[in-house]
Amino acid sequence: MKRLLACVLVVSMAFGSVMMNGCTNIKDDRTRTQTEGTLVGAGAGAAVGAGIGALAGGGRGALIGALIGTVVGGVAGYGVGTHIANKKEEYASQEDWLDACLQDAHQKNEQLKQHNENLRAEIKRLDTQTAALQKSYAAKIATKRELQNENKIIEKKIKENNELLAQTDASISGHQQVLAEAKSSGKTDAVALLEAEIAALERNKKNLQEGNQQLLALSNRISV
Repeated sequence: MKRLLACVLVVSMAFGSVMMNGCTNIKDDRTRTQTEGTLVGAGAGAAVGAGIGALAGGGRGALIGALIGTVVGGVAGYGVGTHIANKKEEYASQEDWLDACLQDAHQKNEQLKQHNENLRAEIKRLDTQTAALQKSYAAKIATKRELQNENKIIEKKIKENNELLAQTDASISGHQQVLAEAKSSGKTDAVALLEAEIAALERNKKNLQEGNQQLLALSNRISV
């Protein structure tokens, strides 16, 4: 089953690579951008779908998951590609467009960094607060409703972070497509800067995920 899963992933990656190279022959920029988005999404969808399918149904599940993931990922990728194509048309040149994308990625990184710093402070405060509340509840000073109200606050923050994680995933996907275009156009300076910003987005996303896991642990701790 592991070999089959590996084959699915390799084939999906190879297919995406070949087709992305083929995109350079598409003369219409909008069509090329939409096609690139579809292929990136399809490749990612195939990989994720194969992994989920393998867990659920072994080798056969991996194949089915890959096929479903390819379709779903392709549709989502087309949407991202269309959005990027629409935004590109607002700029006079590719250089202006790439500069705008770099600024957008940098801004999102700064926002995520600040959010994660605030989140760490909030988790520390909630950790102390929930521990004290648990102690009071054990001593029959605090009520069950107080614990439930505190948990609702934590669950709300978890939901907000999940929404931000989804937005970050979309941002990473979009900037990866821009990176692919910069590479195909030979914009080496933009490629290096975009790669750095995307790597920072991935790190900030990981930190946000870890913070959310800590919130989930707090929520589980005071669930009554």
